[in-house]
Amino acid sequence: MKNAMAAALVIGAPTQVMAVSINDYDRTGNDGELNVYMRAVHIDTRIENDLMDDLFGGIPIGERLGGTALGVVTDYESRYWMDSIGFDASLYGVAKIDARPEDRDLFDDTSGDSKSFGKLGQANLKFRHGGEHWLAAFQAGRGRFDAGTVVTKDTRAVPGSYQGARGQMRFEGLDIGPLPGVLSLDAAYINRTSPRDREDFEKIVSESGEEITDIKTFGVEYDARLIALKFARGVARDFNRNTSYGLTLRASIGEDGGVLLETQYYDFQKEGELWDHDWASGDAAYDDDANWLNVNLGVEIARWGLGLSYSKSEAELSNGMLGYAYFDHGDNADGLMDAWTRSGNDFNNDGEEAWQIGVQYDFSGHSLGRIPLDGVNAMAIFKRGEFDATNPLSGVSSEVEEKQLEYRLNYRFDEPEHEGVSVGLIYTRYWINEDFVALVSAQPDNVLNGEELRVYVDYAF
Repeated sequence: MKNAMAAALVIGAPTQVMAVSINDYDRTGNDGELNVYMRAVHIDTRIENDLMDDLFGGIPIGERLGGTALGVVTDYESRYWMDSIGFDASLYGVAKIDARPEDRDLFDDTSGDSKSFGKLGQANLKFRHGGEHWLAAFQAGRGRFDAGTVVTKDTRAVPGSYQGARGQMRFEGLDIGPLPGVLSLDAAYINRTSPRDREDFEKIVSESGEEITDIKTFGVEYDARLIALKFARGVARDFNRNTSYGLTLRASIGEDGGVLLETQYYDFQKEGELWDHDWASGDAAYDDDANWLNVNLGVEIARWGLGLSYSKSEAELSNGMLGYAYFDHGDNADGLMDAWTRSGNDFNNDGEEAWQIGVQYDFSGHSLGRIPLDGVNAMAIFKRGEFDATNPLSGVSSEVEEKQLEYRLNYRFDEPEHEGVSVGLIYTRYWINEDFVALVSAQPDNVLNGEELRVYVDYAF
């Protein structure tokens, strides 16, 4: 029991797992003390804006972005001495195969050029202690410290890391009648960050480059299988405070299906003078506060999965720019946006209402001729959002519509000779009906017409 609880704490796995979700998988969750993960990733992004072509002669960041990289993650997780103390260490390496001037966060470009890099991505002491129905874990140093409102992203060649400390506790046996109840607590203190495209552990900074001393965050979740409640709060000192509330309802459909209804509400607040500095320099996402509501309905029956999502953002910005819901705790500290609508562009502009539908199918058990399709799944996602924005050239307010269509194809090889290999393909097409939005948006890179192709090839040794 303790080993299972420890795995849930360290890996951060949810108490109850249901497949009715549209999320990226965790590629670094293998058992064993030493694991090596290799990833080849190619990103080809093409964007366009006729108005910027006319006014400025083109888009400042270029019209074709991306590159090709090879990443290696070597994880060492020691056993616990006296079942209480151990250490983790990870080496990350990224080799540049090809890069355009704007490389889509594949390589370290702090010097002005996209470069390969290597780093000690994790190095921390870990402690644990527990009893029959509870377990506590603590890590201090550098690591993938997801907690509260802070996350590490792993959508490029290597994941990001933080420096600080993280604590987790898990209590089982808090049942509601026949429903097994589990209470999970986590908290983290972070004072440095090394994003997925950086070699060094650097100071946390605001969007305008002002230094943020630290981030303190915590989360609480109670999961009773059919119902789950979640609360999280994070504070970046003198910058911002993000709070999230979550309610999840689940039910089974027969022996091979389930339905999920999930509601999330995020409250964003400025927290001090660093946010005011961002506002004065034109880099803030909102004036004093913002919010984001998200409702998801997921259904899975046999091999089919269906997801419906609705979201609404409020992020008033009175400096002449179009505001947006800001989930992060700084320019280099990623914030939690745990919802299906996180795929692709965020659709979180001020006053925006967005709908999304996603359909997925698992081809396991089928074949293409003599080729078995076990481990193959496909997904299609369509998203549409509407909001109002004022054209700075005419002064006229217009209704803006943005749409996104996304296709995903994944293949995890089940054959023994290819075990550990997976291939992912993502194609995204994005449209917005008003080019002027890029001139007034506080997140201009997210409102440009274009398309993107991503290819991932992962191998877990």
